[in-house]
Amino acid sequence: MIKITDLIRNAQSHQQSDCNLIVDADLSVQEALDWMDKEGCNSIGIDTEDCENFIVLSRQELLERLLAELDNAQENLMRIDEQLQCSVNEELELIGSSPEEPAPRSDRTLELAFANMTEGVIILDGAGAVQKANPPAKILLGLSEKDDCRTVTTVMDDLGIRELILSDRTERTCKSGQFRIRAAHQKVLQITWTQMVDGDRQLLGNVLTLHDITDRLAADRAKTEFIAAISHELRTPLTSLQNSVSNILAGVTGKVSSKTRCYLHTMKSDCRRFADLINDLLDMAKLEAGSLPINRCVMNIVTMVGDVINDFADQAKKRQVELLCEIDRHVSPVYADPKRIRQVLSNLVSNAVKFTSPGGRVCIRSYDAGDDVVTVVEDTGVGISLDLQKQIFSKFYQISRQAGPGYNGSGLGLAICDGIVAVHGGSIWVQSNEGKGSKFYFSLPKTNPFIVLRKHLGALAKRSGRKASRFGLFIINFDVPGELKERLKKTVGSLVGEMLTEINPFVNGTEDIAIRTEDSEIILVASEKQKGYIKTLIEKIQKITQNNLRKKYGNAPILPMLGVAVYPTDSHDMVELEKMARHEIRQMA
Repeated sequence: MIKITDLIRNAQSHQQSDCNLIVDADLSVQEALDWMDKEGCNSIGIDTEDCENFIVLSRQELLERLLAELDNAQENLMRIDEQLQCSVNEELELIGSSPEEPAPRSDRTLELAFANMTEGVIILDGAGAVQKANPPAKILLGLSEKDDCRTVTTVMDDLGIRELILSDRTERTCKSGQFRIRAAHQKVLQITWTQMVDGDRQLLGNVLTLHDITDRLAADRAKTEFIAAISHELRTPLTSLQNSVSNILAGVTGKVSSKTRCYLHTMKSDCRRFADLINDLLDMAKLEAGSLPINRCVMNIVTMVGDVINDFADQAKKRQVELLCEIDRHVSPVYADPKRIRQVLSNLVSNAVKFTSPGGRVCIRSYDAGDDVVTVVEDTGVGISLDLQKQIFSKFYQISRQAGPGYNGSGLGLAICDGIVAVHGGSIWVQSNEGKGSKFYFSLPKTNPFIVLRKHLGALAKRSGRKASRFGLFIINFDVPGELKERLKKTVGSLVGEMLTEINPFVNGTEDIAIRTEDSEIILVASEKQKGYIKTLIEKIQKITQNNLRKKYGNAPILPMLGVAVYPTDSHDMVELEKMARHEIRQMA
């Protein structure tokens, strides 16, 4: 704001009798002009300490001096701007001429910011050596602020931090990661690492951030224990209530009128929903506590898919939703808990049927994908928006995809699915477009095929003590002359894949599995459903093998060999059983 004193540096002082308005020189020009308008004066007297008489200025003079002052101010600003521009250009030239030597002030600012961050930060170079570590990071690792980078490196190696980062980087696409470790003083640290790359996409190193999550985990554990305790307490009265309702409906207490029966059926339904909620709460609590019992065995996903479709057939029919399975190739068996995996699949199918409109379709697919077996439940329902997909596997999170009764649940189903799949070392994810349906995927890792075979045969041996069951161990091998093995490797691989697909119809029980143990070998374990079944199966396998070789690989020098051993006829020992089947193959070679 410009004051009158700024405009009267060179003004002459004189007394003017007709000047009725006298103001102080510290008054702003705008206020002086307002006073002149208010008093109806064309001139103004300015009282200053330096002059005996008033300095009198007319309105015109006041405005002219104001314009002159503004012009001077503009010139000064332009001059300052030119000086600043010159200074900036000089600094830029200095920086451009020596990029490896940044300005000392910038260096100091970065150092202060790095040292005063609340999070622990560690910087690794391209070789994985510690370049810098701020004080919070050292303290979180149990060190003092004065410890050097070499000491930090030693502690990180003792905790396996650098090894975890380097193992994550084995995949080229992996540019960041996160894991937890237990550090000094029983602290649980969550470590997030991110790659540093330059403009040419060359790896310069990694940045690690460390967070102490000990208190948060303790709070979560207390909450989980509380939920588990409450759920256990609710179970007893609920069981009593269910039994009472069932007894009344059964007529134990006397004849029940139709109206009372209607109320009792509603109570029974609500009790069932309440029991499901309690079971979900307990499962979630056990998952978070790491105490969910997992009883693994060799299982066939395809067989389970068929069972789940049968379970939901009536529900899908009532909602006029088509429920089907599409599996057009062999699916490897997995080593997992059938009860828990069925829980995952049932939850996904239930949601798919529930959120698919009449006339829609729900389809289950399962297939091998690299080192995993992937199962997908696809529906033509209302779909899920992209924003909601990020939270869909969180606890107690519900998506109101459609209003109406029957769509409200506990919000724990998908969170439990996520936990169960994670315990098995797999992953679960969703692909969906709003209004166009959803695809829920979950993957389970494959196990070494020989481990799968040993586990399965061991389970059959334990079961045979209770119930004697006759089954056959079939080993199908395709021999190729040594000099042609590498050239025909792809051909044999295709033949084995086609054989597995054609054998699939025979693998339809919990005791039956078909495994590709090597590039040129299949092992089939099949229980005898009826007398003479194993002999019939041998003939079918021989026929399938001959047909495949004759139609597609007739000119290839591939010799099919089949070794068979039958339990308990040939042996009661599972290891000996496999040896006998392989001995038959060696005799044919």
